[in-house]
Amino acid sequence: MVTNEAIIIREAQSETLEELIPLLLLAEESESALRWSLSNLVDTVYRMDSGERLLGAATVRWRDDPSEIMELAIQPERQDQGLGKQMVAFLVEEAHRRGKQQLLVGTANAGIGQIAFYQKCGFRMDHIRQDYFWYYREPIYENGIQIRDMLVFRYDLVPGSRKTSRRPARQ
Repeated sequence: MVTNEAIIIREAQSETLEELIPLLLLAEESESALRWSLSNLVDTVYRMDSGERLLGAATVRWRDDPSEIMELAIQPERQDQGLGKQMVAFLVEEAHRRGKQQLLVGTANAGIGQIAFYQKCGFRMDHIRQDYFWYYREPIYENGIQIRDMLVFRYDLVPGSRKTSRRPARQ
C-alpha cells in the first residue's frame, strides 16, 4: 500500500475513454454491453489517478433521480486498499452536490465481495432486476454461482427519501 499518495478523481475526457475500457471490463465483462452503456446510459465517466497511474474508474447516469453508478472498477493490484470506498464517497458527495435524493448501484447476484462492499459503503438492498444478465452468450460463474440477476442497492442522500411500508409489530 502506498502512503501519502496524491489521488485525484476527475471527470474523464471523451478522448481518453478508450484507455479506461480494459479497467471498466472488470465491472462489466461484456465489452459490447459496456460500450453500449457508455453510448446510451452513462452521463459521466470518472477516473481516479495517482500521478500518471490510472487507479480506478466509474460511470454514472445522473439524468435520473435516483441516479445510478453503472460501473465501478479499481485496478486489481490496488483493491482492498480503500480506493473503492474513496471513489464511492466521491460519487456520493457529487450526488449531494447535484441535489439528488438517492443513488443506486447494482451488482451480480454472485458477487459476494461486491455485495458486502456496497453495504459497508452505506448502501442498502433495494430490489432485484431478475434475469438482468440475459445478454451473456455463455453462462458466467462467480463464487460457484451463475450470474443471472442484478441486486440493486440504494443510498439515501436525503433523510426520508425512501418511503417504506412497515409491518405492524408482532404482539
